[in-house]
Formats: sequence, C-alpha cells, structure tokens
Amino acid sequence: MKKIQSIFVLLLLIMSACVNDNERDMFPHVIIQDSAIKGQIAWFTLDSSFNDKLGHVDPLRFWGDIERGRDHNRLDSAAVVLDGVHDYLSGLIGVYDSLAISLWFLPMPNYSRSYLFDYGLGQFAAGLDAITTATMPRFSVFMQQDTSRWYWRNQMDFYFWHHLYLEIGDTINPPRLYIDGYMPDTVSRPWRLHPLTDLLYLGRPYNYHIMDTLLFRGYLDEIRIFNKFLTEDEIFSLFWEGKSHR
Repeated sequence: MKKIQSIFVLLLLIMSACVNDNERDMFPHVIIQDSAIKGQIAWFTLDSSFNDKLGHVDPLRFWGDIERGRDHNRLDSAAVVLDGVHDYLSGLIGVYDSLAISLWFLPMPNYSRSYLFDYGLGQFAAGLDAITTATMPRFSVFMQQDTSRWYWRNQMDFYFWHHLYLEIGDTINPPRLYIDGYMPDTVSRPWRLHPLTDLLYLGRPYNYHIMDTLLFRGYLDEIRIFNKFLTEDEIFSLFWEGKSHR
C-alpha cells in the first residue's frame, strides 16, 4: 500500500511540474532588476558590454580606445573611462516628447566645459563647466537646450563619484535636476523637447566641429533612460540604490 502511495505522489509531482512548465510557456514572466521603476527604456551598466540590459534599445557604440576602471561601488573594471580627447559613446534611443536620464559620473579636471550627454542634436544636453581657482580646480553642472543654458551655482570637486538625474519635456513645469539626491534651484520656465533625431551622445556634444574641446574626461557608470518623470522617492532610490537613506 505504501509503495502504491509513493508512486501516486510521484505521479502528482510530475504532473504538477508539467503544469508549471506549460504555464511558464504560455505566460512568460521575465523578471528584470529594478523593474519596479516604470518607464525605463534603457539601462546601460557599462560593466562588461555596452548592451541595454532591458533589451529595448540597441547597444551603444564606443568611439576611441576602450578603458575600464573602478565603478561607483568600488568594483574593478566595471565602469568606462573617457579620456577627454577621443573617447565617447553614441546610440539611438528613439524620439520622445519627454525624457529623464540618470547616471553616475566621476569627473577629472579638464579646465574647460565638457558634455556628459547630448540628445536629439542639441535639443537636450548637460555637462560640466570647469572653474579654475588658485588652489583647486572645481566645476559646476549645467543643462542646455538650443541656446538656453542654466547653471547650478554650487561648485563641486573633481575626483569624486556623483549621481545626476535630469529631465526635460514637461510643458507645464520647469525641468528638474537632482545631484546626489539633492535638487538645487532650477530654471523658471518649462523646456519643451522636440528632438530632430533619436541620436544620443555620451561624453560629447553633437557638433563635431567643436567637440575637441568639449569632451568629458572621467568615468561613467549606470546610464538609465526613462520616457517618464520619476517621483522623488524613485530618484532617491536610484541615488541610494535601494539602501536606507533615512
């Protein structure tokens, strides 16, 4: 009797496994890290390749000589290093009416203006403006659309990792910019986004004729692109990477 019961239980387990397999085939369930943040269209970790980890966007293309360095979590060879002379990345991410970008960057002194990214042929860009002092070179962050440019007044030091979240395309509210989880004073009017192309440059502006003096020198890590604006809690989560910040 016990032998018959064992065989019956075994058959039930086999049938249950088959049912589960069929369910997985009929209703595929792909779990993506950080998928709780909706509206994310691309995620480039830059740790081993330039592929979009979400599979929505084509891989980025690296121009120059690839060099990798320690990322913002102190993992070796997990961030990409740009030399400020030849290196940059480019790709196509689609044309959107609104856009938000999150990234980690470690700037090194270049004593001039440099661009972190440029989208839609100058429709939306952000970067660093070097401030040379008698003691220590520093920089301020700027964002730009066409001929309009806004500067964050606070000066920051080179050689440190910083997190940047920036958005544009809100037709009612001015674009928000967060640096290391903090939102400084922002512009006084909305900036609309009407990109001419879906080109995205990382580490340079779109204008080839002036890019020699405007390339970013430093490290880039964890590029995330959204087609929606995040809540403040979601922005904090990106900066603190799920760790408690209270």
